[in-house]
Amino acid sequence: MKSKLLSAVLLMGLLQPVARAEQDGLYDVHQHYVPECYRQALLSHADAKGTESDGLPTPDWDVEKHLKWMDAMNIKVAFLSLASPHPYWGDKRETVELVRKINDEGAKIAQNYPERLKLLATLPLPDVDRSIEEIAHAYDDLKVVGIKLPTNVDGVYLGDEKFTPVFEELNKRKAVVVLHPVQSPNLPDSSIKDLPPAIAMYLMETTYAVLNLIYSSTPERYPDIKFIIPHGGSLLPALADRLEGFQKLAQAKSKKQLGDVRKTLGKFYYDLAGFAVPNQLYGLLNMTDESHLLYGSDYPYAYPNFISSQKDKLDRTDLLNQDKRKAIYRSNAQSLFNLKEK
Repeated sequence: MKSKLLSAVLLMGLLQPVARAEQDGLYDVHQHYVPECYRQALLSHADAKGTESDGLPTPDWDVEKHLKWMDAMNIKVAFLSLASPHPYWGDKRETVELVRKINDEGAKIAQNYPERLKLLATLPLPDVDRSIEEIAHAYDDLKVVGIKLPTNVDGVYLGDEKFTPVFEELNKRKAVVVLHPVQSPNLPDSSIKDLPPAIAMYLMETTYAVLNLIYSSTPERYPDIKFIIPHGGSLLPALADRLEGFQKLAQAKSKKQLGDVRKTLGKFYYDLAGFAVPNQLYGLLNMTDESHLLYGSDYPYAYPNFISSQKDKLDRTDLLNQDKRKAIYRSNAQSLFNLKEK
C-alpha cells in the first residue's frame, strides 16, 4: 500500500509541469466537422465498398458530442475544417452550391460557440472565379479565421498557374491557409493502392503538394499567406537536408526564381496531428523552431484513445520543455490567428 501511494505521489509530481503548461486549455488547429449536407453528398458519391471518406467510413459527428470530447481533453479552442475528400466529383456547379452550404453551416456552428469553435472555410475549387467569391463571403460575411485547401483538385496541384488568382486574393487577405491531403487520382496500380491513404499515401501526397508550392515559387510570390502543413510536416522533416542539398540543381532546372528552400520550410507552420513523436518532432525542430509548431488532434477522424495516447507522448517527450509545450499548445495558435484572451 505504501509503495502504491509513493508511486502515485511521484506520478503526480511528474505530471505537474505538463498540467501547468496547458492549465488554461489547448488550441487545436486540426479538427474536422461533418455537416449534414457534406455527409449526404459523400453517401451519394460513395464507392461500392461504402467507404466514402477516401477509403474510410465517415465519422458519426455532432457538435454536442464534439464539445464534450473537447472538454474531456481540456481543449479550449478548436479550428474546424472539412477533411477529405474535397467535394468535387466532376460537376463544378454541384461543388459551388455544396461548398456554400458547407461554409454557411460551419459558420452557424462556430457562431453558436464563439469562444470554443473557429471556422476554416472551404473553397469550390476547381472553379477559380467562384472560389474568389467564396473567399469574400467567408471573410466578410461569415467572419472565418482562415481557409482550408486540398492538396490537389482532380489531379491538379496548388502551384498550378490556373490557381494564381485564388492565391492573389488569399495574399491580399493575409490568409492563414491549412492544407489537407486528399487522395491522388493518379496512383499506379499497386499493392498499396487499396489501403486507406491515411496509412502512408496522405503523407506522400502532402509532401508532393508542398514541393509543388515551393518549386512554383508560390510562397515567394505570396508572402502574406501563412501555410499550415498537417501531420507533423508529413515527409518534409526527413527531406529537408536533401532539398537544401539539391537547391542549386532545382534552381537551374526551374523556370521561376526559387527562394531559399531551407528558409521557406522554416517559415511554414506545422501541426502535430498523427504520429508526430518522436521522429517527426525531432526533424521539425531541426527544420524550424517551436514557434512554428501547433497542436492538432485530427478529431473525429482520429479515435479518442489514439489522440490521448499521442497527446501523452507530447506531454512526456524530452524534446520539449515546459515553455515550448505551452507555445505549441496555446500561444503559437493565438499569435498566428491573432486571437486575444478574454
